[in-house]
Amino acid sequence: MKLDTKQLKTISLLYVEDDDIIRNQTYTLFEKIFKKVYIAEDGESGLKIYSEEKENIDIIVTDINMPKVNGLDMIKNINLIESTPIPKIVTTAHTDSENLLTAMSHDVDKYITKPIQVKELTVNIVNLVLKYRRSNKLESLAKDLAIKSNQENKKNQKLSYLLNIKTKENELYKTIINDYVSKFETDKNGIILEVTPKFNRLFEYAEDEIIGENINRLKCPTCNQESLQKLMLRAIHSKQTVTTTQTFTKSSGISIICDVTMTPNYGSNFLVSGYTFYLDIT
Repeated sequence: MKLDTKQLKTISLLYVEDDDIIRNQTYTLFEKIFKKVYIAEDGESGLKIYSEEKENIDIIVTDINMPKVNGLDMIKNINLIESTPIPKIVTTAHTDSENLLTAMSHDVDKYITKPIQVKELTVNIVNLVLKYRRSNKLESLAKDLAIKSNQENKKNQKLSYLLNIKTKENELYKTIINDYVSKFETDKNGIILEVTPKFNRLFEYAEDEIIGENINRLKCPTCNQESLQKLMLRAIHSKQTVTTTQTFTKSSGISIICDVTMTPNYGSNFLVSGYTFYLDIT
């Protein structure tokens, strides 16, 4: 692997080694290629340095067998104070399976035997840090997406709540209209599609007597097909509600004068699909 000098200069590491010669030699090389190198001679001082500088440390490289606190115990304690696992490499002169299993149980990422090959160690440091950064970036992105998703869910819940309120309001308005407003609707050809109970009560029609009939079925001496068509055309051309006054005759023969308000209804194609008539007794 070809090492990128600029990449190396973005990495800070904690290097823990009790052997003075190995520590000084490795430190001399590392300080030239990495951004920052924190050194400790045992696990106890390594843990102290990490506690103070953890925000600045990208990776830990530590020996296992050291006085006071060994490398694996230091890592165990670091895991207790670190919410996000930081990359860890352990170095040792021993290759026994017990140490290897313990290292694996402490989420150690790499196990390197001595004598240390600095280039090999450097390559491993770079690989692990870059992997760790990519993982953190994805995790951060996932958190951002989760937050945005949660916000959208809250918005949707609010919209659903408002829609529910509007639906109930519309149902209430419809009930009020049915009980108190004399209204009927037709298709674009003047066929009656719907009437309110108030209309039936006022004009003394049974519902099955009027639904499906042409508007001419209404007993209206002053209405005729030509006058209604003119009214409809006027509403279409003006794209507004139009009003007129007409005389209707109830089934009982009683004549009533009504103010008629007609509104054109439009379909999804923006063409007139029918008409709504409101009738008020003058």
